[in-house]
Amino acid sequence: MNNTRYAVLLPVLTFVLSCASLAQTVAPMGPSPQDQATEQPTQQKPDQTQQQNLPNAPSSSKPSLSDLGFTPEQTKANPKEQALLDKRTHMLKIHQRLGFITLFPMAATVVSAFGAGGRSTSNNTRDLHAALGGVTAGLYFSAAYFAIRAPRVPETRTRGQIRLHKALAWVHGPGMVLTPILGAMAFDQKSKGEHVHGIAQAHGPVAIVTASAYGAAFAAVAFKF
Repeated sequence: MNNTRYAVLLPVLTFVLSCASLAQTVAPMGPSPQDQATEQPTQQKPDQTQQQNLPNAPSSSKPSLSDLGFTPEQTKANPKEQALLDKRTHMLKIHQRLGFITLFPMAATVVSAFGAGGRSTSNNTRDLHAALGGVTAGLYFSAAYFAIRAPRVPETRTRGQIRLHKALAWVHGPGMVLTPILGAMAFDQKSKGEHVHGIAQAHGPVAIVTASAYGAAFAAVAFKF
């Protein structure tokens, strides 16, 4: 009987001891709601105090330029440079407008050139061609003046199609100087009833190269490619 009683009580006692030990290990893992309510204020206060004492604590406001490393001298506007930029912009706008207007008398001069040559041309045709050439030259050099006299902004580089525009100026610039001179020589020879000869014969080819280079320079800034 005693052995049977011990055999029955031993599993029961083992189960009770196991539950007791399990309860002791689980209880510390989950504090009661009352303990949580009492512990929360004490836990939050040190956290808030630590954040306030941190030297690099994040701020709720947006960073300023000084926070990003810019000095007051770098962020301050320069009135002299701004005035220089405004003057350059204004003069280049005039340059563009005059350059666009120059296209029309230049095209008319090229068209009238077909009737100004040859022995059978009249004085009126030659006079019209010379007058259109004079207007073209006047507008051209006026436009060139504003481009040359526009103040340069330091530490700036010419890029893209502007480089092509400036490179073509070395072609149509000298051409616009030579074309009127050669045209005046050819006009004088024709007025005397002579056939155009000598260096004056280069008036036509130089004018064609000049007009082509000028048209390409205008297209370089008027269209993107």
